[in-house]
Amino acid sequence: MRLMTRNGDGPSKKLVPSISSDRTCEHRFTEEDVITLEVECGDCSGAQDIQNDKCAAGIVNILAAGVMPEAIVLKRHIHVRYRGGSMGRLRDAGSALAVLRRIEAQPGTASDKRCLTCPASKQRLASDLIRRIRSDPGSFRPSERAVSDIAQEGLGSVSCPNRSKCVEQFAFAVTLGRGGA
Repeated sequence: MRLMTRNGDGPSKKLVPSISSDRTCEHRFTEEDVITLEVECGDCSGAQDIQNDKCAAGIVNILAAGVMPEAIVLKRHIHVRYRGGSMGRLRDAGSALAVLRRIEAQPGTASDKRCLTCPASKQRLASDLIRRIRSDPGSFRPSERAVSDIAQEGLGSVSCPNRSKCVEQFAFAVTLGRGGA
């Protein structure tokens, strides 16, 4: 058995387990003056800040369930409250995530077998965009143009003649499902 000493050769900092981007934090909704999302951050080792990608991802997963609060309170030793504009991107990302989950779950209705495996299919594009939103929720832009640009990024080598049409329909479906943009 080997004992660690002060100048031992092991790690000098305590390693913190990673927080999955599909995590939904412990939370509840309250309604006094406004609908408020209260997130319990006591068990989380991450930063208690909506600017932190892991924290934002947990909140976006909650918002994707459908309730859009007017305020968010992150509760730990000190409670941090967010209202208005600071929550705008999280709301947009939560709405888009809900729409993308519905698109991803739709059964494939392809005109031919190649469409089922094409990277430009709606389901594949939805899965890719879900991963991007979860990894960096603060960078999501809700416009049809922005969604189209994101979808086109990984499709440069795809030789499908319907690629542009599929991406255009996908971007329209995402922004229409969110209420337009």
